[in-house]
Amino acid sequence: MRKLIIYSYFIIFLPISASEKSKGWTQISWMGWGLAGSRKDSDPLSQEKEDRTYKELRINSSLIRGEIDESLETSGVNIRLQADLTASSESKLAFFAGKNLFFEFRKENLSLVVGRIQEELKRSAFTDWMDGTDGIVIKANFKELGRIRFDLFDFYSGYSLFEKNGLRNTILNTKNARFDPASEIEVSNIFKNRYRGGVSYRYDLPYLETGFRFQYLNLQNWGRYANDSASETGNVSSGDRDYLTHSAMELKLKYSRFHCFFSGILARGQDKTGWNRIRKASAIPITGEAVLISTGVTWNFWKFDVFGFLPDRDKRSENGEVLELGFIGIGSSPSPVFSTNQSLDFYPSAWITDRGLEKQSGIQSGKRQSAWTGINLEYQESLIRFRLYIASYFFLSDTKGNEGALTISKSGFRKDYLRETLIETLVYFPSENTKFDFLYLKASLGGSWSDSESGRKELFFQIVSGVVL
Repeated sequence: MRKLIIYSYFIIFLPISASEKSKGWTQISWMGWGLAGSRKDSDPLSQEKEDRTYKELRINSSLIRGEIDESLETSGVNIRLQADLTASSESKLAFFAGKNLFFEFRKENLSLVVGRIQEELKRSAFTDWMDGTDGIVIKANFKELGRIRFDLFDFYSGYSLFEKNGLRNTILNTKNARFDPASEIEVSNIFKNRYRGGVSYRYDLPYLETGFRFQYLNLQNWGRYANDSASETGNVSSGDRDYLTHSAMELKLKYSRFHCFFSGILARGQDKTGWNRIRKASAIPITGEAVLISTGVTWNFWKFDVFGFLPDRDKRSENGEVLELGFIGIGSSPSPVFSTNQSLDFYPSAWITDRGLEKQSGIQSGKRQSAWTGINLEYQESLIRFRLYIASYFFLSDTKGNEGALTISKSGFRKDYLRETLIETLVYFPSENTKFDFLYLKASLGGSWSDSESGRKELFFQIVSGVVL
C-alpha cells in the first residue's frame, strides 16, 4: 500500500506537470487465460509407486488491464511513467509499477532519479531476468568514457511486475485449496525493514558492450530466515541482519550479425543461525558463483539465441550439514513462461523474492540450484511480433561431502528435471477510428512439465485483445 500511494503520485503529477504533449501510449485490453495442471500424489500409508495417483486442476479467468507508458522531457527534468492497473473477474483491483516509474532531474551530465528505474545489465538472451531500484539513484554520463550509476537507497521488493507476479497469488491460493487445504500462502512482508545499495559502470563500443555492477543487500528483519538468532540476541525488531552482495561482470561481443554474451556473478554474504558445533560458528557464509553464457545471430527481423545459466551448489560436510550456501539470485523470475514463473513459482537457484530469502528443493515453489539452458527465437517487425522459447532446468545434486564448486560433470546432476516452452504472437492492426491508433491481438500458449517420476505437468493459454490510445 505504501508503494501504491507513492507511485500514484507519479501518475497524477505527470499530466499536471506536462507543459507540452508527452510521448508514449496507453493500452486498454481484455485478457482471458486458462491453466490446466496435474501432479502425482502418493498415499502416505503406502510405499508403493503404483499407489500414486494424479490430481488435476483447471483454472479459467479473465481481467481488464490498463497499461501506460508515457514520458515527458524538458531541459532539466525527465518524467517516465510505466504502470499497470487491472480489474479481475472477481472485482479485485491491482496496481503494478512498470519497469520504470521515476522523476529524473538533470544538470549537464549528472542526474538524480527518484522512483523505480530498471538496471542496464543482463542483456542478450537474459532480458527476461529483470531488476531495478525502487528508491534514489545518481547517474553520470561521461560519454566516450562510459556511464556510472550509484544506487543510494533501494527498498528492494523483488522487482515485482505484472507479467511476473500479477496472477501468482490467485493461482497459488487455488492450488492450495485443491491440493493442500491446510497450508497458507506466505504473504510478502512489504513493511519489513531492508536496504539495498550499489554502483554500476558501463562502457560501450561498436563491437563491445561491457559493464560491472556491485550490489549490497541487508535483509534486516525481512523474510522467513530473518530471525534465526532471535532467541540468542533477543533483538527481533532488527532481525539477524543477514546480508548478500552481488559482484557482476558482463561482456557482449558483436561482429556483423553474430553476438556472444558472457557474465559472471559472485554472491557473498552470511545467513546468521544458532551456534553449530560442526561449522564452529553461528552463521553460514554465502560463497556462491554463477555464469551466464549466450550466443546468437540477428538477421533482418529475426533474432536467435542459445543460452545457459549455471550456479554453484551448497558446500556440505560428509554427514550432509550445510557448511556454505551457494549462489543466491536477485531480481524478477528469469523465466518468461507463465506456468513456471506464476503457477509453479519456480526459480533456478535460492532467490531473494518479494518474500525475502527463499530456498526450497521441490518443483512447486522451488528455489533450487539448477542448470538452465535453452533456445530463444524472435521475430520483430513494425506490426508483428513472434516468439518461440524452449528451455530445460537440470537440477544439481545436493549429495553429502560435495565441495559446492561449479560443475558440469554428469555426477553433479540429478536425474529429475523441469522443462518449459512458450509460443507467443502479437499483431497490431492500424485503426481508422480517431479515438484510438491501433487494435491488437496477442496469443500465448505454453507449459511446464517435469520427469515422469516427479509427475508435474502444466499447460496454459492467454488471449489478449485491446486498443492503443
